[in-house]
Amino acid sequence: MPTGLNLGSLSTAGGVARLVGTSSQLDTEALVKAVYEAKRAPAVRLENSITRNEAKAAAFAELKGLLEKLQSSLDGLRNPPGTLGGESNLFEAKQAYLSSSTTTRPDTLVGLDIADRASVGTFALTVERLATAEKQATASVGGAGVTLADGWNAGSGFAGTLLIGLAGGPQQRIAVDGTMTLADLRAAINAKSVETGVTASIVKVSDTDCRLILTGTETGRAITLGSDPAGDDVLGRMGLSRLQAAQTSRIVVDGVTVERTGNTIDDLYEGVTLSLLKAEPGTTVTVGIEPDLASIKSGIRSFVDAYNAVRDFVAKQSAVDASGKVSEGAVLHGDSVLRSLSVDLAMLAGGSVVGLASGAPATLRDIGLGFDADNRLVIDGSRLDRKLLSDLDSVRGVLAFGFSASSPELRVLGRSNALTDTSFRLDIVDADADGVPESASIDGVAVDVTGGRIEGRAGTAYEGLELVWVGKGSTSIDVRISTGVADRLFNALDDALDELDGPIGHAIADLAATNEAYRKQIAAIDQRAEAMRARLVARYSAMETALSLAETMMRQVQAQMDAMTARN
Repeated sequence: MPTGLNLGSLSTAGGVARLVGTSSQLDTEALVKAVYEAKRAPAVRLENSITRNEAKAAAFAELKGLLEKLQSSLDGLRNPPGTLGGESNLFEAKQAYLSSSTTTRPDTLVGLDIADRASVGTFALTVERLATAEKQATASVGGAGVTLADGWNAGSGFAGTLLIGLAGGPQQRIAVDGTMTLADLRAAINAKSVETGVTASIVKVSDTDCRLILTGTETGRAITLGSDPAGDDVLGRMGLSRLQAAQTSRIVVDGVTVERTGNTIDDLYEGVTLSLLKAEPGTTVTVGIEPDLASIKSGIRSFVDAYNAVRDFVAKQSAVDASGKVSEGAVLHGDSVLRSLSVDLAMLAGGSVVGLASGAPATLRDIGLGFDADNRLVIDGSRLDRKLLSDLDSVRGVLAFGFSASSPELRVLGRSNALTDTSFRLDIVDADADGVPESASIDGVAVDVTGGRIEGRAGTAYEGLELVWVGKGSTSIDVRISTGVADRLFNALDDALDELDGPIGHAIADLAATNEAYRKQIAAIDQRAEAMRARLVARYSAMETALSLAETMMRQVQAQMDAMTARN
C-alpha cells in the first residue's frame, strides 16, 4: 500500500523555481514559462528598443568623428582668426628655393627658414665671410700637474686678479695665484663663463706641454683681458697669443653689404632666417620665396576626402534594397538630425561666396571642385592647378574668410555664419583718446564694447562678429568682408559639434536618457514577472499536493475493496 505522496520535485536553477515529476502529468514548468514570457513581453520590446537606440548612438558617434575630421580639414583653408590662427593658414604658408651661380650647391652655403609672414619675392646674396669667435692660448706650463708659478714665473709665487669678458660687455674678476694648476684656472674661469662669455679648456700638446685655451662664446666679439693693478700682473705672466680673431659675418644682399655679429641672421627680411654655413665670395645664391601651393592643394584634397566620407555615411544611412525596404545598417534612416545636417552641408558647399568683387569666382566649381551624381565632391586637377598657379587669390576668395579695413588698427577675433553684412562702416567713440572706446556702432547699429574688444549683438546683421581695435581716439573705419565656403562650413560644424547645444550631442544624450528610462521600466516589469512566476509555482505546487493526496486515498480505497472482494 502506498505510504507517501507524489508531490513532484521542486528545485531552483539560476534563482528560478522549477516543478517537475508531478502527479498531474502536466508540464507545469512550460506553463509557468509561458505565462512569465507573456508577462515579460513588454520588457522584450523595450530591450529591442534599447538595442536600436544603442545602434543609433553608435552611428551618431561615427558621424561626429567624421564631422570632426571634416572640420579639421577646413581649418587651414578658412583663414583662422587671431594671431595663432595665422600660423595654420595654408594660404599664408611659404616655401623657398635656392639656386647657385656656380656648381657649388647653395644649401652648403646658406640655410633658410621661412615663416608664414615672409613676403613673396626673390633676392640674391653672397656670403663673403663667416663670423668667428676669438680664441687665445696661454704659454705652456709643462705637465698637467705643474703649478702656474713653476710654469709661468720660474718657480716664484705670485697672486693677482685677472679681468675677463667680451667687448661691449662687463668684465668679471678671477683670483689667480701661483699655487694653482691649469685645471684650477680653467675651473675658476668656467665658473663665471655665463657672466663673462668666455670659456676655458686645456690642450695637451705633449706630456711636457699643456696650455689653456680661452674661447669667446659669441662670434664677432673680441675677448677683453686685463690685470688688477692692486696685485701682480697675472695677464703678463699668462703669455697669451691670439689663435683666431673675432670677426663679424659679412654678406652682400642685392648689392648691399650687411654685417652681423653672428652667422644666424633673422632681421634682414621679416619672416626670413638665414644660417650662414660657408663663405664663398665668388658664388651668388638666389633665394626665392613663394606660396606653398603643394600644401594648399594637399589641404583641398583632405577637405574633399573628408566631405565625401560624410556623404558616404549619409548614403549608407539612407540606403534601401530593391524591394524598397530600409537596409539593415541604415539605423538613422529618416532621422531629422542627420537629414538637416546633410542638407545644410550640401547647401553651404554648393553655395556662392558673399562679399567678393563683382565677376570674381564665387563657387567651388569656379576653382575646379565639382559634384558628381551622388553629391560627392570631385576635383578637376588640371583646372585647380591652373587656378593655384595663375589666380591663387581667387582660390583663396572662394574658400577663406576675407577681411579688409581702412585702418590697420582693426583686426578680426571671431565670426559666425550669423554675420550677414559684408560691407559696413565702424564708428568708434574714444573721446579721451585712451584706447578704450566709450561706445561704437556699425552702420548705426549699436555694438557691445569691452576695452578694445567690439562684438556684434545677437539678432543683428553683425551677430558673431568679434573685432579688436588697438588704436586711440575717435575714428571711423570702412570694412569689407567675404565669407568663403571653407569658413562657412567650419562655422556650421562648430555649431553642430557643440557638446552642450549641438544637435548631435543632444541626440546622443536623448538616446541615453531614453534607454535609462527603458531600463527602469524593464526592471519593474521583471519584478512583476518574477512575482507572477513565484505565485504560479506556489499554486501549481499546492495543486500537485492535492492531486497526489487524492491519488493516494483512491489507491487506499481500491486496496480495501480488493481485499473485501477476495474474502468473499
